[in-house]
Amino acid sequence: MEERSRHDPLTGLLNRRGLEQAVDRLNSDDKPFVAMLVDLDGFKAVNDTYGHRVGDELLKSIARRLEQEAPQGAALARVGGDEFVVLFPVRISAISVTDLASRIAKQHSLRESVQVGASIGIYETDNPKLTDIMLRADTALFAAKRLGRNHFRVFDDKLNSDLERRHRIERDLKTAIDSGNLATWFQPVIRLEDNAIVGFEALLRWDHPLYGAVPPPDIVTAAREQGLLQLVTEKVLLNCCTMIANLKAAGRRDVRVAMNLSPRELEVGSVDALILDRLQARGLPTDMLEIEITEEAPLDHERVGEKLGRLSEAGISIVLDDFGTGFSTLVSLKDGWIRKIKIDQTFVRDLANSIKDQALVRSIIDLGRALGREVMAEGVETDADRQILRSLGCETAQGYYFSKALPMKEALDLAPQQLPEGAGRGAVQNLAIRMSGE
Repeated sequence: MEERSRHDPLTGLLNRRGLEQAVDRLNSDDKPFVAMLVDLDGFKAVNDTYGHRVGDELLKSIARRLEQEAPQGAALARVGGDEFVVLFPVRISAISVTDLASRIAKQHSLRESVQVGASIGIYETDNPKLTDIMLRADTALFAAKRLGRNHFRVFDDKLNSDLERRHRIERDLKTAIDSGNLATWFQPVIRLEDNAIVGFEALLRWDHPLYGAVPPPDIVTAAREQGLLQLVTEKVLLNCCTMIANLKAAGRRDVRVAMNLSPRELEVGSVDALILDRLQARGLPTDMLEIEITEEAPLDHERVGEKLGRLSEAGISIVLDDFGTGFSTLVSLKDGWIRKIKIDQTFVRDLANSIKDQALVRSIIDLGRALGREVMAEGVETDADRQILRSLGCETAQGYYFSKALPMKEALDLAPQQLPEGAGRGAVQNLAIRMSGE
């Protein structure tokens, strides 16, 4: 029973408990040690296509291959569904760590139609502790995956700085929320036909005392890791409600305010009820709020669709963000609650110089029209791109060409304005300076 408690029943390799005991038994005289975290690329597709029996067969085959490739005496473990660890003193390997990683990362075939590769994170240390090993090897693994399939990455000073930055941001986020340093700014949305401001997108802004401006995706990731995502969402929602109330008071009922929402929040929480309750409590019109979502996988589409449907029925406009990238699919456009498609900035930047991107953007616009969906573009940075979008029939756009995100007061001051024809980069800020007499 003790032996079984330390081994994975499927592959016969150590499990996490067995690996922890193996780490504890390492002799410090054998340092330095190398830990390789191996993650299979495309394993989920194998399970989905061929079934779990074939998936289990593949995992056992991978385990046997690791036993063949790893240095004699290395500790081998399966620590997740398709994650393995190879741990050994550097001195016992007859080849370099990088050569070993290259061998392991090569595509592996179980049968002719079942092939997978591997991404590998590598961490070398003199004082191995399992939590540190897994954290740093996982950081390197994530960096390897960004390079594509069948790559490895060694945990180095750059990744260490990135890890320290991430942890510092996570630790400081709650203080930033409580102190008001985590702010919501608003980027204008422009109607291309007459350059009128017809909307604003709410964007997170945080000027960290050590790292400066923290990108919104990093803020959201930190919030998720610290269990603060709902608190951040509530803060953004309250600021959007204040923006809507001010626009309504100024007679701008035609201007909509958009906030970004992760489908995962809808999947596990009751954000839909929170949004409707906040709007009702302040007597605000639902049709002045937009929810921008991006598709994510895996996702309970039925559960998310039910909640988005509820918001849509209440009058809130649902926007499919980053269309054309990630997990956005044509299937989503069948859902009645999608009212707007937002073309991703990767297709818009330098649009005037790319015939292929122009063809793609035209196709998206034509598709939106055929389905009765509004189409807008993000990432407009030049007048040439603005003119191309307008000629292709795109209705609205946003980007640095018009304006960066602005604090609420500055955005409200500009809400009634219309940009002059052919206005250049940062035209909204320039207009604000002229209005203030500076």
